[in-house]
Amino acid sequence: MIMMDFFSSFTSDTGVLLALALVTLLLMGVVGKKRGWLAAAIHAAVFLCYSCPLWYALIYRGDGGSSLVWLFYLLMAYFLHIIILLTTLVIACKSNRDRMLLVMLTVLAIVLFVGFCVLFIG
Repeated sequence: MIMMDFFSSFTSDTGVLLALALVTLLLMGVVGKKRGWLAAAIHAAVFLCYSCPLWYALIYRGDGGSSLVWLFYLLMAYFLHIIILLTTLVIACKSNRDRMLLVMLTVLAIVLFVGFCVLFIG
C-alpha cells in the first residue's frame, strides 16, 4: 500500500524524467564496460553535478509555473548526455554492424532532442 502511494505521487512528466535518468545511467554502465571505469566515473560525476540541482529546483522551487522551466532543462540535459554517451560508444565500437546500430540510435536521440525542443519552445 505504501508503494502505491509512492508511485501515485509521480506525474507522467516525472516518469519520463526518471526513465531518461535510468537510460543515462545504463548507458554509463555500457561506457564503463567499453571505455573503462574512469570514463564512466567522469560521466557519473557530470550527471550528478547537473541532475541534483535541477531535481532540487524542480521539486522545491517549482512554484509559479517555473517547474516547467526546470522540467525542460532536465529533459534537455538528459537528452544531451544520452547523445554524448551514444557518440562515445560509436567511437569505441570496433565492428561495423555495432557502429551502424549506434549511429542510428544517436541520430534517433538527436531527432527526439530536436522534437522536444520544438515542442516545448515552439
